[in-house]
Amino acid sequence: MPVESQSSEGQAAGAPRASPPPFRVAEIDQSTLLTVIELRCAEACRAVRISDQVVVVKYEPARTYLAVTPEQWEALKFFGPGRTAPQVVFQLIMDRMGVPLREFYEVVIKAFDRGVLQAEGHAPPPAVVAAAWRGRVDGRWMRGVAMATIVGALVAMIARPMELPNNVLHLVTGWVLACATISAGYFVAACVVRRANAEVYQPEFWWKTLLPHFRADLDDAVMGGRQAVVDVGLMRMAPTFFALTAAAFWKTGVVLPLFGAVLILLSPFWWSPGLVTVHALYGTPQGDATRHFRFEPNRAPWYALKTRWKHADVRFFGIHVLYALTWLGIVFLAGTLLLRANAAELWHRYIASGGLHFTALALLVALGLAVAGAIGMLAWIGGMFVRDWWRDRQRQEIVPRPGTVTPEAVRELVGRTLLFRGLPEEERAAIAAAAQVEEFPAGALVVREGEAGEKLYLVYSGRVEVLRELSTGRQDAVAVLQSGEVFGEVSLLRSKPRTRSARTLEKCVLLSLSREAFQRLVLSKMSRDAVEDTVQKIGFLHRIPLARNWSPHAMAAFGRRAAFRDFQEDEFVIREGEDNQFFHVLYEGQLAVRRGGKDIATLKVGDFFGEISLLQNSVAKATIKARTPGRCLIMNKRDFLQFLAKDFVIGLQFESISSKRLGQPIFPLKGGSFEVMRG
Repeated sequence: MPVESQSSEGQAAGAPRASPPPFRVAEIDQSTLLTVIELRCAEACRAVRISDQVVVVKYEPARTYLAVTPEQWEALKFFGPGRTAPQVVFQLIMDRMGVPLREFYEVVIKAFDRGVLQAEGHAPPPAVVAAAWRGRVDGRWMRGVAMATIVGALVAMIARPMELPNNVLHLVTGWVLACATISAGYFVAACVVRRANAEVYQPEFWWKTLLPHFRADLDDAVMGGRQAVVDVGLMRMAPTFFALTAAAFWKTGVVLPLFGAVLILLSPFWWSPGLVTVHALYGTPQGDATRHFRFEPNRAPWYALKTRWKHADVRFFGIHVLYALTWLGIVFLAGTLLLRANAAELWHRYIASGGLHFTALALLVALGLAVAGAIGMLAWIGGMFVRDWWRDRQRQEIVPRPGTVTPEAVRELVGRTLLFRGLPEEERAAIAAAAQVEEFPAGALVVREGEAGEKLYLVYSGRVEVLRELSTGRQDAVAVLQSGEVFGEVSLLRSKPRTRSARTLEKCVLLSLSREAFQRLVLSKMSRDAVEDTVQKIGFLHRIPLARNWSPHAMAAFGRRAAFRDFQEDEFVIREGEDNQFFHVLYEGQLAVRRGGKDIATLKVGDFFGEISLLQNSVAKATIKARTPGRCLIMNKRDFLQFLAKDFVIGLQFESISSKRLGQPIFPLKGGSFEVMRG
């Protein structure tokens, strides 16, 4: 039994049907659409608020609709010439209008799909011309008339019980009246639509049906508001109810076809005028951000199921069930009257016969279908996880093994190494030719902190642990490097002794470049800052869970914007209640998280903090104090907010993380104004 609009009238009650566009967003690529394409809100849009939480936006030339919240509509209006989605997200955050990002990106895709948002060089949906309908009828005046016809038909059916037609003429006459009254209902409803300042589309005579009749597309009634949808539904039924009343007192032989037409108009099993009217009165309109997802992250099975459940219209579902049972009861009573049967006697006979003998079989079939459906759903979900796991495995780099060091393998490794892969192929080949192969047993010290450095090392196979020496003399593990990662660059760049030690955790094969080869082949092509950012910042991001799904472009952008901050043991990084201006990622060392003077957590390498206070423009909720010497990668507030807005994957990631840490959705944003940052 449907509880959402699927036909034209049902969609008009909450979210009208959208005409298919001449292209799909997938062809344009969602990532491009949400990052670099400049969008503008179309001028030929009309918006109507149909409830407290839903606004229907119509792109009038193409007659396409978008159901959004008032906040989402305000966000769409931020799009103007030269503005991209990241710019709008940043502006919304600055103006404290940040809407949930998943919903925002979903709405942007659908708005572009339906012509509400447009881009230079991309054709909007094709034009649809409304009918030149001249008739106008005020629904407010006709509402009482429609209700009177419905009550009159009910009274007439009680006072004058229905009979079977006496002859074919009665049957044909009733059939003709049913066709005519359904046509009249469409005609009057179209006049109500025009009076409500909405449009009528595609008027035509429909032959391919049991009851041939005139019809028109009246979806646009929603642009007159929910009351206009109710009026249209009542008007479509009123002529048939009136004819049924008149026939009951004039010629009962023609009542049956008219009664059948009434049942069709009231059917709970399709979006009939009766069901649409009930939905408009008691249903909750649904927005396009919470159903029929187009944004790829929103199509994840668990998110789709959770969202569906969260926004289920439970009240209307109950009303719909009651409405269906009432309709079935009317059909049963009408059948007993026509067959001159006593309903109570039929029920007693049914009970005396022992009920349906195939009940057990029916229950068994139902149980089998339920089990098959559950197994099918679990298999589908499992298949999705297996597919994602396989894709992740396919993306993983193949780690070379000792004993396979060939010139071709060395060139392949240099080509995929983060530091070198941006260089032309011939320059990568020169680096590979200059590299020296060195083998180390497990536990060997490759470089020692404080010694002079003369080589850059590239891990070919095995694992290398990077260590730093604390003031107590204890060595602290900083990172574990694997195939394709570089170390030893700091002493070559700064002409200083080694700042860290490196020890093999297992048998390793390393490639080394001498200082002379490094300066000739690398520093002549790349700046020292670029080398340092690539090896220390971007290489670090590759190793931590936070940036596991970031694109190379996003990692490079973070590396450019972030800076290092060193801290000493017992130093306060952030104090509770103070204004925080930076996002922090712990690069080395350990930090203690304190609240109310008590330690509540320990932060280790790769952990991060400060994003909530930056988003909310609020003070720090806890004190962060260093347990050991270390350093953080920090990014100032404006750069962090722009970084978050620039990439929708990262925006969704921080939205999810911040919401979990807060225990409630981070958006819409709270906290003070960002006005101080506008300068």
